[in-house]
Amino acid sequence: MLSARWYEEVCKLGEGTFGAVVKARSRSTGQHVAVKKPRQSGPDNDVLCDLLCEACIMAACRGHSSIVGYRGVARDPRTKEQEYSIVMDCVGRRNLHDALYHRGQPFPEADVRRIMRELLCGAKAIHGNGIVHRDIKPANILVTAEGFVKIGDFGSAKSLVEKQPPFGIAGTIGYMAPEALVKNEDHGTEADMWSLGCIMAELLTDKQMFDGDDEAEQLFKIFDVLGVPGEKALKAQVLIDEVKQQRAWQRRFGHRNLLRKMVPEEVLSRDGFEVLEGLLASDPRKRLTADAALKLPWFTEHDLNKVAVVSHSTVVPNTENTVTKPWSRIWNMAMSFAGKALGLLRATSAS
Repeated sequence: MLSARWYEEVCKLGEGTFGAVVKARSRSTGQHVAVKKPRQSGPDNDVLCDLLCEACIMAACRGHSSIVGYRGVARDPRTKEQEYSIVMDCVGRRNLHDALYHRGQPFPEADVRRIMRELLCGAKAIHGNGIVHRDIKPANILVTAEGFVKIGDFGSAKSLVEKQPPFGIAGTIGYMAPEALVKNEDHGTEADMWSLGCIMAELLTDKQMFDGDDEAEQLFKIFDVLGVPGEKALKAQVLIDEVKQQRAWQRRFGHRNLLRKMVPEEVLSRDGFEVLEGLLASDPRKRLTADAALKLPWFTEHDLNKVAVVSHSTVVPNTENTVTKPWSRIWNMAMSFAGKALGLLRATSAS
């Protein structure tokens, strides 16, 4: 286990409901890291368990160039409750949302192809470990100084391998898949693929594809563009008492598909549209997986290893890294560590 005393805080990189992410410097090497610090992680607190589960998930994905690197869990013995935090590689404070905002115009197709290849390689590694991220969006995709992208913030991620109780709904409405919007708690990695499709469309058009204010409006906007999935898909996605409303939408929207109108051929080639349409399939059973998407001509028939994505650089990332550590082994190690950590905290509090 790492010690928080090994690091000196430099500045705050970001803050949210979970707590804060700070940039820190190693006192021994001078190397910079990012430290995710929850608001509290004392004894009998679910926050600590959530943090350790997040660390476990990041450890399972460690080693892939399109995923923020994990370094370990640090304990701060100087605090009364010996708080814990996650230590990660320091990518910086810039994310894809910021890059889109400051650019002020769509990315050309060639750049979108490179960005999407990196993101799909990262998603393939995540899903290959039986993990669903559940909150892929531009703000959670960090951009390196060289201009490459990395998937970060695994605070909402869950394991599909280990037996867990239903983990509820998570995500950001503008990037949530239809099956998640109708509160289907059984949705899996397909929901991440939808989020990547939304990001791809946003990169190409410089605007959010579906921007509803709540779940109902978001579904309305999705169906207005893509039509409504068939009857079997609806029954697979929603509760019985919601099917009637879905049928009403089906009568109104039918099986229309206006996606090509919103992303015309002068913006995206036929091969590129094959990827976008496959990611934004409203029926999750027909949606592309990361592996299937990467095998399509849009990626296989182009040289993607020449330049960086968001800024110019001669550095070429290795996007073919694979994760070799077995998920179950890492999960068991993390759960063992969690039990020891909670026991230590309770013993400290009792004394």
